Amino acid sequence: MAIQSREISRARQSLERRGRVSTASLPPDIAESWQRCVDLGLDPLGPARLADLDADALRDACESHDDLIRFARPEIELLYDQIAGSNFMIALGSSDGLILQTLVDHQFADNAAAHTVVPGSDWTEVVRGTNALGIALKTGRPAHVYGEEHYLRANAGVSCICTPIFDGRGAIAGLLDASTTAAHRQEHTAALLQMSAGNIENCLIRSRCEDQLILLFHPRPEYLDTLSVGVLVLDRDYRIVAFNRRGGIFLAGLSDLIGRSFSAVFEEPLESLASRLGRGETVRVRDRFGSAASMRCLSNRASFALSARAVPVATRPVTDDGAAQAATPALILEDPVLAERVTGLPQAAHRGLCISIDGETGTGKTALAGFIHASTGRQGAWHCLRPGDSPEAITPAMLEGGTLCIDAPGEFDSTTQAALLRLVERLQDNDVLLISTGLEGPAHEASQGRLRTDLAYRLAGFRVAVPPLRERDDLDELIEHCLAEIQPDLRLTAAALKALQGHHWPGNLHELRSQLQHASVRTAGFELVIEDFPDLATAVDSPVTAGRIAEALMQLTDNGLKWRDVHGQTIALMVEQCEGNVADAARRLGLSRTTVYKYLQ
Repeated sequence: MAIQSREISRARQSLERRGRVSTASLPPDIAESWQRCVDLGLDPLGPARLADLDADALRDACESHDDLIRFARPEIELLYDQIAGSNFMIALGSSDGLILQTLVDHQFADNAAAHTVVPGSDWTEVVRGTNALGIALKTGRPAHVYGEEHYLRANAGVSCICTPIFDGRGAIAGLLDASTTAAHRQEHTAALLQMSAGNIENCLIRSRCEDQLILLFHPRPEYLDTLSVGVLVLDRDYRIVAFNRRGGIFLAGLSDLIGRSFSAVFEEPLESLASRLGRGETVRVRDRFGSAASMRCLSNRASFALSARAVPVATRPVTDDGAAQAATPALILEDPVLAERVTGLPQAAHRGLCISIDGETGTGKTALAGFIHASTGRQGAWHCLRPGDSPEAITPAMLEGGTLCIDAPGEFDSTTQAALLRLVERLQDNDVLLISTGLEGPAHEASQGRLRTDLAYRLAGFRVAVPPLRERDDLDELIEHCLAEIQPDLRLTAAALKALQGHHWPGNLHELRSQLQHASVRTAGFELVIEDFPDLATAVDSPVTAGRIAEALMQLTDNGLKWRDVHGQTIALMVEQCEGNVADAARRLGLSRTTVYKYLQ
């Protein structure tokens, strides 16, 4: 029974009488497919251009897709059990649109489609016109085609739903289709198809990557054994060579995952996690946008070799306060306020004082903690505990020297906080450097009732408040450093740089890196222009330029007022207008923040 609607009827009349595609009456994917069929010269009232394979050619095709069929068959049978008796057929297609296997419901067996969607039949658009398999193959997206949405009127009596199966490297490995004579939309069946396709995809990735490192990850640890788990495959250099669709969704803000190193996607290098992952432990990681996930290795030959390959993080000794900045080039400390706040860090670390680093999300707290570990020349390992880690994540290895970083201790549950307290009480005797990171420090967390007071006392020590990006004077240096990491030959135009300087940066360094990474993909050359940053907030007050300030000052000094007094009043008024935000006022005035502070004293 064909699905009827006024819009589709009008679109078919336009197609069949005048050879025109009415885009206003059709869903976008259907309209685009119809236009491709028109361009191919297909007659919507004619028969399909059949090109079915003979038995020998079909056998060869099935042999070349042996692993796809092997993993898909159980899913096809499961789908059949779930929708049996509802007038359906299930078909498995190859990456070139060839039907490899089918399973037909007895109610569907007498339908004409059951005799055309058969193993060996070609369902590409060039042969069959608009159909779900053809669209999914062309677009790489799930497709629904109902009744008269088919280009060929001969196929109008059936509805079909298809979802692609990917190979983990961005290419289509196969197609999973369900066809029916039902006239209503089958959203439930579409969801079942996508679940089955995802499971087939995971099996293909695991089978084809047995000798490579396979990482399973999910924001919630209890989902690591479910179909919704993200999968990443790494080569020997810890670069991503494959990932499943769910993994791509979890890391949606990071484009072009294939070829990226683990450390370009996640905050911690894999070397610092290798020994735990190699032992089969579940670790907590954060991606470059600050999103947390639980991760563990799939047991295979590569995972057993991981611990042996673990390389300690490079360390450098600190000889004086200034050496801390040079110890790790990745840390930019050109901002005078931040530089002053970290002045005593080397002495505090060498004396074994607890260090508390607080600041907004994305300000680089974990990077600073890693810098402290590296710059102090500690021989022990780096360990990091994050919210969601259970007491089982606290291991004896954390007492073997090195550094322990506790991220957001107030977000741990009471049982884990008690275990942390017992661990912290033993650290000093084992020469372990203790660092905690959070939004506002242990004392504030305790005052809000989120952190036990006795644990807060032990975490309190040398405190470093990392300013948000909007208050830092070294934005230009940070931009330059990020560009050098992304693509060394990239440059910013003056207008683009001004737009970045005027942005509020609520996501701090995470947002800065993301903006520059996406702009580097958008640009057609080696120069980033303002149009490459479409997501930046544009509703920013116009800055008060130095020329406008000079003009106003000249008018006031002509009236007998001292220049310095007028200058100070202007600065004070701008700070007041910016609600006390000195960095914002300095940016609008075209002055350094140090100058603004000087005139406010």
